[in-house]
Amino acid sequence: MRFTIWTRTLGLILLCGCVLGTATAQEASLYSASGDIAVVSKYLWRGQRLTNDASLQPSMTLGIDGFAFNAWASMDLTSINDFNDGDPRAGSSDRLQGHFTEIDYTLSYDYSFDTVSVGVGTIFYTFPERFATTTEIYGTVSLDTVPLAPNATIYVDVDESRAGGGTAGAYFLLGAGHSFPINNDVVSSLDLSASLGFVNSGFTSFYYGISEAGAHDTSLTAGLPIAIND
Repeated sequence: MRFTIWTRTLGLILLCGCVLGTATAQEASLYSASGDIAVVSKYLWRGQRLTNDASLQPSMTLGIDGFAFNAWASMDLTSINDFNDGDPRAGSSDRLQGHFTEIDYTLSYDYSFDTVSVGVGTIFYTFPERFATTTEIYGTVSLDTVPLAPNATIYVDVDESRAGGGTAGAYFLLGAGHSFPINNDVVSSLDLSASLGFVNSGFTSFYYGISEAGAHDTSLTAGLPIAIND
C-alpha cells in the first residue's frame, strides 16, 4: 500500500534503489523515478499473514509534479503456498515458487501545504495465480510539523468486498514516527514508527466471515537506512 508506514513487508531490506534526478533543478522538482527490491521473511498485509515464508518484493515509482504511478509485486521464494492438485485457484500450475502471486498498481496524487500533507489514490490489486482482481480508493493526511508526525489513512474496497451485495470493506490506519539522526558515513538515522489499524464490518465479513468492527492490528517498526554512496 502506498503509505508512510508499510505494514505489508516485514523482514530484511536488501537493496534500496536510488532516486533518479534530471538535468536541472526545475526538472528535478517535477519528475522523479525510484525503485527498490525487498526480501522479507514473511509477507504481512494489514495484520494478516499472507505468506508464511520468504518473498521477493520489487517496487517501482514514477512521479510528475505530485502525481505518481507505482507498480509493486510479491514473488514466493518457497513452495509453502503451493495449492493442492485440482484446486481451481491454482490456474495452470500448482507450483507457486518463483511465481509472482500478487501485482499491484497505484495511481496517486499528493500535495503538501505549510504544515499538512494530503494524498488521494486508487490501488488495483491483481493475483495472477488466482485470476482475481479488486480495487481500493484511499485518502491520507499527515501533520508534518507536529511532533511524531501523526498521520491517518483510510482505504475502501469498492470492488471485491461488495460482491453479492456485501458492505464495502474499510480499513483505517493511524500512524506516527520519528527519525533520529546518526552522525555516521554509512548509517544516517534510526527510524522508529508505530501504527494502529481499525476495520469496519464489511472488512471482517469479507476476510473472516464475521460482522464486527473495531481495532484490528498494530505494528512497531525500526529501521536503519544504509547509504551505499553519495
